Amino acid sequence: MVSDALLTAFWISFPENSHFPLGLGVTAYGLDDAYRLLEERGYDYHKQAKAVAIHDNVKVADLDYPHIVQNMGPIVVRGVWYPCHNIGWT
Repeated sequence: MVSDALLTAFWISFPENSHFPLGLGVTAYGLDDAYRLLEERGYDYHKQAKAVAIHDNVKVADLDYPHIVQNMGPIVVRGVWYPCHNIGWT
């Protein structure tokens, strides 16, 4: 069994693609798991982007945009937390 202590919160953004979302938040067991979770929700921007910026071990305080914090799911639960898909509402 894998412990939740092994989870990492990622903020993934696409700085050279202004028509893409500002970023996506996902908590996963690693970057490959994060990409898999995003793809399961239809987010494959990381495959299309000119550049991908990955910030790991993200904390809520690190998120500079109030609308992200107001609309995100829990960051400590495995899954896509921005946009919120990890607690059953979208």
